[in-house]
Amino acid sequence: MSGTRTLCCHVNTATLSFAIIYLIGNLLKLVGIFLTVSWGKAEYSVSHYESKALKGHRVFDISTNILMLVLMSISAVLVLFSQRKGPMFVLPFSLMMMVELSLSFLSLFNGAWGLPGTPTYRDMLQAVKDQRKVPALNEEDIGQFTMCYSVLFMVDVLLKLYVLQVSMKCFYALKERRVGAIHVDTGNTVTVKLPSYDEALKMKTEDTPPSYQEP
Repeated sequence: MSGTRTLCCHVNTATLSFAIIYLIGNLLKLVGIFLTVSWGKAEYSVSHYESKALKGHRVFDISTNILMLVLMSISAVLVLFSQRKGPMFVLPFSLMMMVELSLSFLSLFNGAWGLPGTPTYRDMLQAVKDQRKVPALNEEDIGQFTMCYSVLFMVDVLLKLYVLQVSMKCFYALKERRVGAIHVDTGNTVTVKLPSYDEALKMKTEDTPPSYQEP
């Protein structure tokens, strides 16, 4: 984790910039979820019991997505105070980036594990179908779509890895700066070992001047 510069700026500046962009993106996702919940009304063509189960699953899914976005936003806000408060305010942001990377890989196996507000492969494929107004894509279109989605997915993963690396460098840079400041503050101090009680009595006896005697 050596080095304090990345690309053309300091790692602290880069981490602050990433945190601001991260925060804005999460807030936009939260607004999108609230608008979808407010305006979207799901219709169920199943029995009452199955309808209740689907509604409960939908409520749980929306609640966990909102909680995840709130935690991600809080971690980004903490980074804004890291320059004054110390390196521990960067650590939650790095941990959330690790969580995002884990969820990104898990979404390849099951779309339900995907990040909140991030469209999955199935969502993107359905969006392409709706745009072209066709019930299904042919093999050539599916192959082209899969290739484009894979490239975008890898770019997204590599970008998150880069942000994680920069945030960890920022953590260690702030830690080194704080340790250096402590050394500077204590560099001019003098450490004095106080004598014990017996040693103090002995010193007092030795320092007593001899009694005066007349010739």
